[in-house]
Amino acid sequence: MMKNKQFLCEAPWGGTLNRPPKADWFTGKKLRDNKGSLLILSYLVIFVLLALGAAFIAMSVNESRIAERQRRTTLAFHIAEAGIERALYDLRQDFINDADSPGWADGDINGLAIGPDTASFYATGYGSTSLNGGSYAVQLKNVSGISDAIWVRSTGTLGDSQQTIEIYAKIVSISPWNNAIFAGGGAAGAMINGNVNIRGSVHILGTGLQSSDLVVDLGGTSEIIGNNYEDLAADLKAKVPALPTTTVNGETVETLSAVLRVKRGIVGLSGSATAGEADAAGNAYKETIDAAYVTDGYGGSQGTANVHSDNGSSSAYDLGDTVSFPSLSDPYGGYSTYQGYLEANALVISAAADLTTLASITPDSTFSFSSAKGSISMDGDGNMTVSGIVYIDNGGSLNMSAAGSDKTVTYTGSGAILAEGNVQINANLVTNGNNSFPANILGIMTPNTIGFNEANIDVMGLFYAEGTVNAQKQTDIVGTIVSNYFNMGTNVPSVFQVPDIINHLPAGLIGQDATWVMKTVSWRKI
Repeated sequence: MMKNKQFLCEAPWGGTLNRPPKADWFTGKKLRDNKGSLLILSYLVIFVLLALGAAFIAMSVNESRIAERQRRTTLAFHIAEAGIERALYDLRQDFINDADSPGWADGDINGLAIGPDTASFYATGYGSTSLNGGSYAVQLKNVSGISDAIWVRSTGTLGDSQQTIEIYAKIVSISPWNNAIFAGGGAAGAMINGNVNIRGSVHILGTGLQSSDLVVDLGGTSEIIGNNYEDLAADLKAKVPALPTTTVNGETVETLSAVLRVKRGIVGLSGSATAGEADAAGNAYKETIDAAYVTDGYGGSQGTANVHSDNGSSSAYDLGDTVSFPSLSDPYGGYSTYQGYLEANALVISAAADLTTLASITPDSTFSFSSAKGSISMDGDGNMTVSGIVYIDNGGSLNMSAAGSDKTVTYTGSGAILAEGNVQINANLVTNGNNSFPANILGIMTPNTIGFNEANIDVMGLFYAEGTVNAQKQTDIVGTIVSNYFNMGTNVPSVFQVPDIINHLPAGLIGQDATWVMKTVSWRKI
């Protein structure tokens, strides 16, 4: 048996060479046997894949858990929002259903015997609030000295997830009569122009105007919106309720809670014309207005420099398309027009002699017209009594003027008058006695024009002109004016809003249906 088997091969130079088995020709190194290495490599790859698969499974499980937790958290948040919405509904309904003295501090909120408390949150007592597999709990907290604002806190719970939302809400009356001036569509040019002093809220829709149009064009010493009764004569101030108070920089001051709202058009302020006044310490009233919401901004020579508002001058109109101008042509109560509704539910005055009487009322006038639906009378000594609804038919006008040196008509009662023709108030028209307005209140309406063209007269009431309001002289108007267009002349007429009017609107007055909107002033998740 051969122990060392040799392999012979031919050498390049001839002859033979001995070659070891499985050797590299050039290096002469013996080659190793690599059988099984591929299997080991396969095991390594499989192990890595298994590890990655396990990691992916673990990640997927964790992501699923996170997603489920996020789902519960999101649902809990939406459940908390549902609690907020329910509370806002009840808070709004409380104002709608309590027309005489709406508020959230009387221990009853839309039938719930709860509150008030300005120091701590209190439960609403909603009972079962099951929603989408979870539930919500709502709490309220009143605001000291403020009847139209409240804190609302809602906690939504779903399984082990909880979300809490807290808001500060206010209720806003969007009635046109909750302003000093409410303006609708207007005519060509600025809707409010001239030189005027307006104390109270101003709400202008600017329907049909372009965003580049001037909706207000004031100069001189005008103040489009003031927040106090600084300029109201003492005898008139005695006839109206005292203003509510608020705290500004540690001072307790009177306030009209005045807000400027302009949906379309530029507010032009030139000269000394301002919206609000800069805060001044040491007096008894609030100078800055509570807010300004003007979408198209300010113009004139002063512009934003003369805007003194608690929320600055950059906020856009905040009520969307909620508000519209009330028209006598709107359908109402089953009638094709509001004017038709009034005529059907009023004392209608149509006789020629009676129309002549109402077109020339003076303090010494004597007349009496009445029915079960309304009445108006004068006693010859300057005293007028009104009630219900009075409709002046056949294009008749309503005009009041002085009789020699006597230029005062004093009225009592609560009534609404519509004149198909124009209205002219050229005499004092006031209520009788201290704190007599708006417990006594007169609303005057026309599809045409109302004019105040006598110097130094005082007028108290509610005035609606679907056409134009002209105030050419130094007239002090205590109440509210609603019109599409205002011409305020150059002699500085004044308009003073009385906030309590909204609770004393006479029957039949256009635009008086309950109109309340809840606004979220601030919001946070806690």
